[in-house]
Amino acid sequence: MISYMKESGKGPDFITVDGGEGGTGATYQELADSVGLPIQSALTVVDEMLREYGVRDRVKIIASGKLITPDKIAIALAMGADLVNIARGFMISVGCIMAGVCHTNHCPAGVAKTDKKLQDGLIVEEKHYRVCNYVISLREGIYNLAAAAGIDNPTQFERKHIVHKDKFGRVSPIEDILHAAKRAQLQKEN
Repeated sequence: MISYMKESGKGPDFITVDGGEGGTGATYQELADSVGLPIQSALTVVDEMLREYGVRDRVKIIASGKLITPDKIAIALAMGADLVNIARGFMISVGCIMAGVCHTNHCPAGVAKTDKKLQDGLIVEEKHYRVCNYVISLREGIYNLAAAAGIDNPTQFERKHIVHKDKFGRVSPIEDILHAAKRAQLQKEN
């Protein structure tokens, strides 16, 4: 697909990368717990591959998967995402209690239920303030993190703004870790 994109100049405008830690309460537990790469790893793989084939400038990367706080969003942007999808944060802001029974039609909060009586408990006039507050808080938090990183805009986050702290408290720039992993992969292939 990517080589076709490079040769023909055609291809998708965007790719949505949904990390393994995301998911829905409407899926089976074994899928929610064990399938997929973590979003940071997945973003890196997609970003690197698009760059390798010279099509990164034509394809936007949308990150999804439990990105509900400013810090997680900033990391996703730094790891290659151009924008993010958020579902869980909005579900929580309208009253989801994450009971994990969406697929059963027995949502105790009425958020994921077709029962009219429970749906009536979701008072839109109240919930729209909560959703608005969530968006304003996200925006403020992301801009605060950008300012702390010395950049003007969250779209300017790059990998150089991310460090990793291991279980022993050692801190390493994420770029060093990615380069070491790439070198190890190349050695393994040769």
